[in-house]
Amino acid sequence: MKSKKEMKLLVSLIKDDLVNRKLLLGLDDLGLRPTDYYLNLSDTIFSLMGFSDDNASERIFEHYLDLSEKAKFLDISESQIQLDKLAQDIYLELTVHRSNSNK
Repeated sequence: MKSKKEMKLLVSLIKDDLVNRKLLLGLDDLGLRPTDYYLNLSDTIFSLMGFSDDNASERIFEHYLDLSEKAKFLDISESQIQLDKLAQDIYLELTVHRSNSNK
């Protein structure tokens, strides 16, 4: 199990990735091409969590991207509580998938 400090770091990275994803999805909706501004934080998250470059990890990554699209519908201008919850939920889900892939 990861230490509390590592967990906080990963949840923070996920949260940052969600904010970036929300921005990029919004720009895409406006017809702009935001691909140059993608930060690739998800690659860092997956690396830190110990996922490898196999097919199972690729499916989990696709699932991560699907989950992160929920950020598009969050209103983070007033409060980041929903964003924090989504980041924690995604972290927990990735942890479960990682545990299952190590069996």
